[in-house]
Amino acid sequence: MTVEPAALKRALPDGVALLSQETDEVATRLELSIPKDWQVRNFQDEDGLTVDLLRPTKTNGPTLASLPEGMDAAVKAPPTPASLPAAAVASAATPDRQPATVPAAVAAPVIDPAPQAVKIEAAGTAQGGHIDFRFPRMTGAAAFVDAGIVTLVFDTRDTINPADFKTILPQLVEDATVTREGKVTLVRLRLASQQLTRLIDDGPIWSLSLGEPQKKTATPVAPRRTVDERGQTILAVPLSGMTGVHWLEPGPSGTPLAVATAFGPARVTAKPYQFVEFNLLQTAHGLAVAPRADDLVVRAAADQAQIGRAGGLTVTLDVAAEAQSDTSQTAAAQPPLLDPEQWNKLHVDTVRDGARALLRDVADASRGRKSEARLALARFYAANGLMAEANGPLSVMMADDPAMRNQREPLFLKGLIAVRMHRNQEAITAFDAGPIKEDVEAGLWRALPEQRLGRNAQALIGFRRAEAILDRYPPEIQAELRFAKARAALATQDLTVAEREIEKLSDLPRGLVDPEKLALLRAILDDVSGRPEAALNGYKPLFEAHSRPVASEAQLRAVKLAQVEKRPDMSSDEAIARLETVSIIWRGGDLEMEALAELGRLYADHQRWRDAFMVARRANENYPDNPLTRRMHDETAQRFAELFSGRGAEQLPRIEALALFYDFKEFLPVGRRGDEITRLLADRLVELDLLDQASEILRYQIEKRLTGAARSTVATKLAMISLMNGKPVEALRALNATRLIELPGDVKRARLLLEAKALSDLSRTDQALELLEAERGPEVDRLRADIFWTGKRWREAGEAHERMLGESWRGTEPLSEGERADVMRSAISYVMSNEALSLDRLRGKFAAKMAQSTDARTFAFVTGASRAKASDIREMARAAAGSDTLTDFMTAYRARYPAYSTTVRQRPRPEQPPTEGQTGAADSAAPPSRQG
Repeated sequence: MTVEPAALKRALPDGVALLSQETDEVATRLELSIPKDWQVRNFQDEDGLTVDLLRPTKTNGPTLASLPEGMDAAVKAPPTPASLPAAAVASAATPDRQPATVPAAVAAPVIDPAPQAVKIEAAGTAQGGHIDFRFPRMTGAAAFVDAGIVTLVFDTRDTINPADFKTILPQLVEDATVTREGKVTLVRLRLASQQLTRLIDDGPIWSLSLGEPQKKTATPVAPRRTVDERGQTILAVPLSGMTGVHWLEPGPSGTPLAVATAFGPARVTAKPYQFVEFNLLQTAHGLAVAPRADDLVVRAAADQAQIGRAGGLTVTLDVAAEAQSDTSQTAAAQPPLLDPEQWNKLHVDTVRDGARALLRDVADASRGRKSEARLALARFYAANGLMAEANGPLSVMMADDPAMRNQREPLFLKGLIAVRMHRNQEAITAFDAGPIKEDVEAGLWRALPEQRLGRNAQALIGFRRAEAILDRYPPEIQAELRFAKARAALATQDLTVAEREIEKLSDLPRGLVDPEKLALLRAILDDVSGRPEAALNGYKPLFEAHSRPVASEAQLRAVKLAQVEKRPDMSSDEAIARLETVSIIWRGGDLEMEALAELGRLYADHQRWRDAFMVARRANENYPDNPLTRRMHDETAQRFAELFSGRGAEQLPRIEALALFYDFKEFLPVGRRGDEITRLLADRLVELDLLDQASEILRYQIEKRLTGAARSTVATKLAMISLMNGKPVEALRALNATRLIELPGDVKRARLLLEAKALSDLSRTDQALELLEAERGPEVDRLRADIFWTGKRWREAGEAHERMLGESWRGTEPLSEGERADVMRSAISYVMSNEALSLDRLRGKFAAKMAQSTDARTFAFVTGASRAKASDIREMARAAAGSDTLTDFMTAYRARYPAYSTTVRQRPRPEQPPTEGQTGAADSAAPPSRQG
């Protein structure tokens, strides 16, 4: 929520001050200082929070509770003159004397905050009757007739018993119901005859009068059309003391109602009002709104209820008379900033002659007249459209004469020149100067650069306030300002103002308004008004307009409308072709940005991902600070994330996905989703055996994008890929650079295993084993065996592999591929360490099962052949070299830690052909090739 401190300070009552304001992404905090005895209440509706500041109530006289003990009887029974002391009698007989002194300290009655029962009393008279609702505290209320049923709405937590109505005025009230809806209590009364109802307040008591003469005069409320802070048309109903706006379920009339409750005195809606989007019911107190539009909003503001819609109400704004009054008062007080009559006189055909005369006047002027002569020259140049020339003497005058810097006309002329030179921000700064900041005419010219900058709501407010001034301007100036006003009205969907301005543009002399621009405004009006057929018929003739901005905007709006309406007369291919044309023939401003955004969406719908990303990159490079660019970047990043995660990643070919990722890395989202996409892409690279590229992606994440635990987690994957790529030094570097004390236990253990594996690959066997000393688990046993194998500690390696086999030698089930590999590694380790007994034990356990496998010959050779020959030694070396322990460890590691792992690379090895003259093991001299 955005709060303007200046507007808030003006709205605060006397004695209340704004101390501080803090606004962040979540909330807005305001700190106010209020007098000591004031009370603060607040209530919230659909659109905002209302804070009610209550002044302390003054006590008119002493209460019974405040009197000293013993004075109660004296108060209840007034003394007779006979019983009064002489002094008292004299005092009573002399009215001019001061009354007796009343004790100053008066205690306020204490009200129980808990809900209490409301007392209901009634009395009948010849003219009718009344029903009193005696609340224990001040209560907001509303009263109206809904389909012949008198409906009372009380904003209270106190309870009303329906049984209390059974004996109340049976000759007047036929039926009564009490229901609770949200924060309010509803009382519905069916009257026996049609009676004039009034709701009268008396402190905390509300009295419903049925046909009785009026005791108090109710104040009628006057709905007023105005604009909100966004420039949207709303209806404001003055209603002080509001306690909230409440939406009620459909009642007797079958229509939901928005009811505004308020404290007394009674304020009535004297007659029903009918509008296009809603109706105002006649009320005896408060406000009742019957909506006709689904998006109608009723909210409580300071001392008024505001009714509006997202795009503004379709009603005529009654500000012409008010603006005329304000303008006339301003004109009476000071001359206009731009005098139309003088402006027309300065506009001449022979500009050169007039300029020469004024330049000679400046040169001949004394120091006291120099500023006046320069101002006249700048005014002449500006009236003839020579803004750059006018800026020269005006700037010199304001630099030489400090007194002119606070004069209205020089400041206004400075802003006017900046507007005509399209220096929009400079113009707004000039019009915000103190002497002209609140001037209505300066606000009119400030609205023009605001409309160019897309601040249409603020611009429309300035245009509307100065309607009477705009009517007096020369036609050529009116054309420019009315065109901008129509644009602002169309942008804010104020159709009434837009249509009126378009008609006034049509009435201006020919040649002042471009007919193509006017036709475009009419087509946009049809588009915004919900007439798509007429809008398209208006856009199509402008596709070939002479003005490129008109042709580009017409094509862009036609494509958008055709896409929304799903019209068959414009295919997607034609829409893309037209937007591509627009993006080429017109560059700059919001028009190009909107065309690029729509083109990117169409490319994405047709899965032309490279084109969609190229369009977004072009927007980022050319308009990095434009709000449309930021929104387009966010949409493209969302598409990028969806493309590389979920089903999109499966449908996109691997090579194409990698190419898109490398070409458009800037759209990778930051955070958890970006990490997920990075992991998926790294897995694809590993599957394609592109380990260096996978490492590069993860390293970029670590160095540029991530921090904390997420950085350490991604570093774990990078270390795993580095080990698979045969780079243990890089694996250790990644782990050491991202070491943190506080990490989840699984992440710590996974990093420890990878660090041990890297140390093992660097032949630092003892250090690797020391890291695993306190660790247990299947993956740890696998890694420990691998470390023994890599460190050539053959006996420990053989025992570790045999220990992992467990009881698999028992039973009749054949050995799995992994178990057969462990048997072969254990046998080779025992052979290399000359552990004959261990080798015999292993052969005795697994000879039968290995004989039934494809590794039968190799196992028989390793465990039984004579290895004294040179060929036997070479065969043993080949068997040892062909054993892939890394893949087995990575498979076990991935099964245990899938969240911190990548895909295990597939590395098939071709089978070795048999050699001539080889022994019986020639067909299977090496361990079998395995798909790890």
